[in-house]
Amino acid sequence: MSELKSKQYKDISVKAYAKLINKSDKTVYKMIKEGLIAAKKEDKGYVIRVDNFMINRYEDMNKNLHAMKELLESFELRLAKVEKKETKKPVKPVKKAIKKPLTKTLKKTAKKTVLKPLKKSGKRNAKKK
Repeated sequence: MSELKSKQYKDISVKAYAKLINKSDKTVYKMIKEGLIAAKKEDKGYVIRVDNFMINRYEDMNKNLHAMKELLESFELRLAKVEKKETKKPVKPVKKAIKKPLTKTLKKTAKKTVLKPLKKSGKRNAKKK
């Protein structure tokens, strides 16, 4: 039974416990003095007994937090790239895209294309003779 209890708990320093609960070292020392946290005094300082489940849960949450931060950074990079592409190519207004009115271009193309008379084939000429 004592082996089971020792596997469920772990003794950590005040500094590690402060990081675990996201508080400062001074706050943890105040909590110990007030009796909110049970701690053993050792030669170097206090040692706090913590449940292994709490430590494992903290580590899992920390890993998830780092993964989410990486995802956020990658999305921000993608967004910055998209914004750069949009600023590089401004959209031209429709009025500036059309340089000449349509009627003038049709008149010019009509002048350039001249209809040529059809050549008579030799077979038709041979029949007429």
